[in-house]
Amino acid sequence: MTILADELGFLTVDDLFGAGAQPLRIPDFQRPYSWTPSNAADLVNDLLHAHRELPEGHSRDEHSGHPYIMGTVILLRRDDYGHDDVVDGQQRLITLHLLRTLLRGGEIPALRSGETALHRVYRELERLTQQFEDQVKRDCFRDFVEHGATVLRIVTDDEDEAFQFFDSQNFRGKALRPHDLLKAYHLREMSGSSAAEQRAVVEQWEAADENELDQLFSTYLARIHWWSRNRSAHAFTAEDIGLFKGVSRSTRRLPGAEYHRAAKAILPGLQQWSHLDAAPDQARDLKRARHQLDTPVAAGRPFFDYAAFMLEESRRLSTLLYRRDLPGAEQDPALENLRDGRRYRFSRELFLAAALYYTNKYGEQNFPLVRRQLFRWAYAPRLSYDRLTWRSTDKYALGKAPDLDGLVHVNLFAKMRDALDPSDLGLTDLEVPLSTRNDHKDDVTLRRLLNEGI
Repeated sequence: MTILADELGFLTVDDLFGAGAQPLRIPDFQRPYSWTPSNAADLVNDLLHAHRELPEGHSRDEHSGHPYIMGTVILLRRDDYGHDDVVDGQQRLITLHLLRTLLRGGEIPALRSGETALHRVYRELERLTQQFEDQVKRDCFRDFVEHGATVLRIVTDDEDEAFQFFDSQNFRGKALRPHDLLKAYHLREMSGSSAAEQRAVVEQWEAADENELDQLFSTYLARIHWWSRNRSAHAFTAEDIGLFKGVSRSTRRLPGAEYHRAAKAILPGLQQWSHLDAAPDQARDLKRARHQLDTPVAAGRPFFDYAAFMLEESRRLSTLLYRRDLPGAEQDPALENLRDGRRYRFSRELFLAAALYYTNKYGEQNFPLVRRQLFRWAYAPRLSYDRLTWRSTDKYALGKAPDLDGLVHVNLFAKMRDALDPSDLGLTDLEVPLSTRNDHKDDVTLRRLLNEGI
């Protein structure tokens, strides 16, 4: 990393936030503040413990001889910005800023009521700072926090290396999940975009539930990628985010990459020009054409559009797949159990992954029939195995299941990847297991539904 040598060193909390300090900014690639009240209380308790360990009657000048080191802060300094971007250490820095404000007698009324992580931590810090026996002890602790607690500040002016450090910290299992790293990467690819456009995609991303985003990439999109290429699926980690980095500014201009670069750039405008008044179903197919799962994404803003559309599709299908075809029919409890019950987790994930891939490639023509066929394919293993595990599910998806009643030996995902027409998939030949492997009442209901169709 290209480190600014003159800026390297230990800084006190007052050095970071006091008068004359370089302004700090939390960049958009960072995740939202996520510390819990327990995390904040741990930090305060550690500081209190360190403060009590100081010699009796110590003075401020003695703080430098007994500093409490709280870790490292990595900052990115860019020309003419007037501030430093926090690359690593934002959770601790925000918490320290709140603590310092409260210890100095300040307050932030807007943070007293609300249920975000920041609101909850602020209320906990307010409670903790009100527990001192008298003002003298409070002021003594404040003095220690401001002048005796330190961080090692590392400043770089190399944006690429700052991002590499950001990624490497998280490759070692620290704060962020893989989809958070993808957000950071693709925001970096938008460095030439306006601040307003970058903020808009961040707000769109943050509006989605963290667990939904995690499930979208790890449970569905990554598995579709692997299974369609005849590869066993595994846990989606930071080491796998290259699957969704796509065609970027740094991608070599080779013929294959140039084809995808051109297609991603031209297709949206062409669709807008040729389909001015598209009906909702047609508009959805136009989006599917832009966000084909078989092709690499375009880095930057198009990635966020891709993620938003695929999340919308997964939500819609998770409801549509378990709805009865009968007009005005109420929700069937048996279908709710197949969607939400723990016993059917792996079949449910197979079902939605297959439907997501199928509709992305072929649309929803004849979908009621296709849904019944995909349902039969995805849920048959639950009847054929005494115990359906992740390993047996993965083998079934790859077409490598053992010779059990009702199991087909075909990789449906690989067939979809190769077939331009769904009639080549052979879905009509699927059989239902002749019997269940156990007498579980829900499996008896499942077998009836597999025969009748949903």
